[in-house]
Amino acid sequence: MSLYKLITPKKFVELVAKETTRRVVPVDSTWYMPNLNKDAKAEFLNVERIPHAVYFDIDEIKDTKSPYPHMVPDLDTFNKGMSKLGLKENDILVVYDRIGNFSAPRCAWTIGLFEHPNVYLLNNFNLYKEAGYPLDTSKKENFSEYSTSDYKAGYSLGIDEVVPYENMISLVQSGDIRSKYNVVDARALDRFEGKVPEPRPEIPSGHVPGANPLPFNEILNQKTKAFPESAEEMATCIDQVTKKLGYTIDPKKPTIAMCGTGVTGTIIKTALEHAGFKMVRLYDGSWTEWALRSNPELIAKNRD
Repeated sequence: MSLYKLITPKKFVELVAKETTRRVVPVDSTWYMPNLNKDAKAEFLNVERIPHAVYFDIDEIKDTKSPYPHMVPDLDTFNKGMSKLGLKENDILVVYDRIGNFSAPRCAWTIGLFEHPNVYLLNNFNLYKEAGYPLDTSKKENFSEYSTSDYKAGYSLGIDEVVPYENMISLVQSGDIRSKYNVVDARALDRFEGKVPEPRPEIPSGHVPGANPLPFNEILNQKTKAFPESAEEMATCIDQVTKKLGYTIDPKKPTIAMCGTGVTGTIIKTALEHAGFKMVRLYDGSWTEWALRSNPELIAKNRD
């Protein structure tokens, strides 16, 4: 079950207009791959944002002890990050990114992990702009207009939602990975097959043995990067992509989603849950952790 709901730009604007007892806070979580050399935080301050948005930095509100990028934060780090942004437990949070749907699913999932009761994923910013809804283009000096709060999440669902490396390596070494799970990787097919380099030069390309590719770009609208609106459309899209790639996802098995660093894996996790899949977890360390921790013989190149 998804920890957040999709919301269209129209429904979001209607929600802002009708809600009178709680704050509806847009949460900009734009993040770029490091090889693009773009500064999402500077863009938030100097270019544009949805009015009254705060900026949630997935590279700051993370597990600071992990050597891997933006892993799930502990409870204290999350609470401090949310408090710094001035967010409250009863806020209605609507997460977006200025790419479309790229890093926003990761942010929405992270917030949902800590049982924030009302989290939405805007589907999406490109459609919001296209519809002519309000934008704030003034220069900002801070990542939030709200006063510091005392946010107190009491629990993390990480144990239920996150697959650790130790579980993944056990599944691969036992040979049970495909018999017991669907494992889908959101990276581009050429990266999955080891034909092109990874964006991080220290990491070899390839894939976890037993995984199948589900490139996230193929399940989003090519122009807007939006998810199909209905569950039926989403299920049809996933079915078409997997058949083209020569496999099917068994809905009776639990599914593990992954990617390069745990960001786009949440895109396909969102898609699968939107399509009706019930048991979808994220391998948070994803390919970066696997490639750096596993023996070279556990880096697959060919599709088996």
